[in-house]
Amino acid sequence: QPGWCTWVSSDDFMKQLGHASQIIPLLHPQDGDELLTEDESASLLELLSRQLGHSDGIRGFFAVYLTSPESLVDEDVPSLLADAVRSADTKVMVPLACMNVIMPTAMSSVHKDAELIESASKTASSGKKILRLLKGNEDVVRNCKAISRVCQGAEGGLTENGAEDLIEYWERFFVNYKYEEQQRSDIALAVSEFC
Repeated sequence: QPGWCTWVSSDDFMKQLGHASQIIPLLHPQDGDELLTEDESASLLELLSRQLGHSDGIRGFFAVYLTSPESLVDEDVPSLLADAVRSADTKVMVPLACMNVIMPTAMSSVHKDAELIESASKTASSGKKILRLLKGNEDVVRNCKAISRVCQGAEGGLTENGAEDLIEYWERFFVNYKYEEQQRSDIALAVSEFC
């Protein structure tokens, strides 16, 4: 659609949700759908890269994508999405990708209903697929180590590699969402593969 690149580059979070719902089916063609041409693939990659180029775009896209039937069913992340995630600014992408693992992981221990627990667990698994695209990246390692330290009760202060700012950031996040011992334990386990 004409204008999409401009819209996904600048629209607010709520509008990004709508953009994502239109983009996701293009990433996961169904049986009988025509495959994208090389030019269409290049245009879609540019569109995704622009959407994942800022916080509202990242948050809006993944709020829809991580709970979409397509992401929950497919084992692999579509290559165009993988390329867009890898080319995004890691200073913006990584904390949000970590949150997309943390939040549903925490919810899976809060819910009492089996269906809600399963849904949260599936969303957390989809979040991990995205974070795995960046596995080994210095920002992922630093954030996940800080998250792990917070889960173990660490607070800000002197730490290796100046990680105190990250520990303080994640501690504020955990306090804001009132994560308790069970949630912290589950989160530590969820991020352990990235440390």
